[in-house]
Amino acid sequence: MESTQNLGATGNIVSHEALDETSFVGNIIREILYSPMNLALLAVIVFLVYKIVRDRTEVPSSSVQKPAEPELPKMRRDFTVKELRQYDGNQLDGRVLVAVNGNVYDVSKGKRFYGPGGPYSTFAGRDASRNLATFSVVSNDKDEFDDLSDLSAVEMDSVREWEMQFKEKYELVGKLLRTGEEPANYEDDDDDENTVNSEENVVAPPANVLSEQSDGLVKRKTDNVSSETEKDVKKNIADSNILLAKPSTESGPKGELPSKDC
Repeated sequence: MESTQNLGATGNIVSHEALDETSFVGNIIREILYSPMNLALLAVIVFLVYKIVRDRTEVPSSSVQKPAEPELPKMRRDFTVKELRQYDGNQLDGRVLVAVNGNVYDVSKGKRFYGPGGPYSTFAGRDASRNLATFSVVSNDKDEFDDLSDLSAVEMDSVREWEMQFKEKYELVGKLLRTGEEPANYEDDDDDENTVNSEENVVAPPANVLSEQSDGLVKRKTDNVSSETEKDVKKNIADSNILLAKPSTESGPKGELPSKDC
């Protein structure tokens, strides 16, 4: 009887523990289902877990890469405000120009930022100085040159800092012309650059040719020195023969050498 009672008590304890666990899980489920915030958190957690698992198991697709765009020829010229509008990246060659503080830069290699669809596409083909100074991405559609005279000193410092970054990253094309200002002629600069390049490309004679020429020059000089020396020796021999053949006119006693005191 006692064993039976013990078994019954143990069974009651196990059943009570199972009921407690079931009630605990049920309470959690009810808390989640009946609370919108908990439902939202659960959805976020499930989404993050799914994304992590997908990124780790997903095989990179062998999609065909876009061919690299051909490099555009270097441009060197000045622009009016209206002429600059033509280079916003929507034309055939896709070149993108941006003016900063009176200078025009070719930002085509940063087309993903300044080209069509980019976050700063409103700068393309325009003077972006005022936008950079005021941290605005609203398109500057003024048709006249903006002299920035109404900007504060802090804003102008910001423009100059941006200009330094453009100088480091992008090619300088030319100037943004004021009203009535004539464009500069950059053909002379190109001619000077071509002249310098042609001078650098002049091929020097091979070292062995210079060595042979130097050896030949030394040999000719040596031959000339040898012939002159031979002539001098022959002349000295001839002079000595003449002296030997000439009778002595000394008045001293015959057969005596001249005194050292003479």
